Amino acid sequence: MNLRPTQSSKFALVNSGLSLNFAKLALSQERIATGKRILRPSDDVIGTAKSLATRKQMSRIGNYRDAIESSRPYLESASSSLQDVSGILSEARALITQGMSGTLNDSDRRIISGQIEQLVDQLVDVANSQFGERYLFGGTLSNDPPFSFETVNGTRRVVYHGDDEVQRVQIGAGTEVGINVPGSDIFGLFEYAGAQLSGSTGATLGTSANQGTGYADLIFRHDATVGTPGAGIALANGGDDDTILQDHLLTVDATAGTVTLGNGTAVPIPQPGDADYADFVVETADGAEVHLDFTGWTGVDTGATLSGAGSVSLDGVNFTPLAFTETDLELVDSESGTVVHLDTTNVNRAGTELLGFQGGVNIFDALLGAASDLKNSSSLGSADFLARMTDRLGELERNQENALSALGTLGARTERLNDSAERLGAMDVSLQGVLSQIEDADLATVALELSRAEQTLQLAQMTGSRLLQNSLLNFLR
Repeated sequence: MNLRPTQSSKFALVNSGLSLNFAKLALSQERIATGKRILRPSDDVIGTAKSLATRKQMSRIGNYRDAIESSRPYLESASSSLQDVSGILSEARALITQGMSGTLNDSDRRIISGQIEQLVDQLVDVANSQFGERYLFGGTLSNDPPFSFETVNGTRRVVYHGDDEVQRVQIGAGTEVGINVPGSDIFGLFEYAGAQLSGSTGATLGTSANQGTGYADLIFRHDATVGTPGAGIALANGGDDDTILQDHLLTVDATAGTVTLGNGTAVPIPQPGDADYADFVVETADGAEVHLDFTGWTGVDTGATLSGAGSVSLDGVNFTPLAFTETDLELVDSESGTVVHLDTTNVNRAGTELLGFQGGVNIFDALLGAASDLKNSSSLGSADFLARMTDRLGELERNQENALSALGTLGARTERLNDSAERLGAMDVSLQGVLSQIEDADLATVALELSRAEQTLQLAQMTGSRLLQNSLLNFLR
């Protein structure tokens, strides 16, 4: 029995061939139009997987580049602010050095004090610099101003409200870089070197460890002068105005017409009618004073030991009596947490001793302290004033070095971001090339495939037309 193909089977065969060739032609045309070899995952499963992996890597690189681009202005703004800080500190340093000159009077120094206080205001403004809505020097606490003026223990100070953390951005797989330096590392980086006294009263540090930061005033108070000068000479105002502590020998030489206190310089005895005859001040070489009333002097030589009783305070409120035998007297300021141990055996006069914790003084305390010393220089005495100002200047220079170091750190981080941006850009270009090799079509090959598809379709159409031209007579034979 002969099997003949039916008309429907021929039609189905022609339709299938035409559909297949139309699909090939459409695919070739689509590839020509898009320039892509892979238009859908089914076109190349392995190639699609490689493409997705490459695009994911390019996306990560894009995120890193975005982080770098958004961080660079932040770093540049912080660097610009620190350059302003350096300028302010240089100006303050010049003013302090000028204020230490012995040719200036009290009025000149008060003017310099006011200029330094204005620089402190400027410095606080710069320390509170912002980039957009973020504060640059508050560590990771960038929503509120990191520095503010506050009154601490009756003293105007600048207080830091930020933290010590560094803000970081990711610039690579497992690679981060800081984009700021916290204000505590710029304006108050502590490099402890121990406590130090200005040396104005003769007190020294004891043997036990001390603790604290910044500056504190040790107040040595004269409570009474014990003893009588002799030869009718009395203590003016009962000795209340004296500043001697411990024993001092008073010598009145009638023949030479001089009076001497301890190791001080012999000075001429005042004469009746002199303005200071009833309140004559005689000093030791260290500046300890005794006020004498010569109105009852009998005119003869005399020598007597005068002893100054006193006490000392760290907080200005609680005073501890001095026996002058203590070698490790402990004083505590509960408000600030400062603890100091003193050797009082050589204390010789009352006064305010500056206690400084070397390397533990922030830049604001150093400047405000210098301004205060300049404003009150007449009450300090030249030696004490210079000792204080020298200490303040040393802390200013140390803090200025820290600010310059922070500026260098920001510069190095900016350079690192720039290098990373270039490296990531090169990687992105390379990955784009890899992605092109995977996804993009070879236009010459696709053009050839398109031509073949057109020819094949034409042949299929011709063949189909011939097959479908059969009439009913073909089936009746």
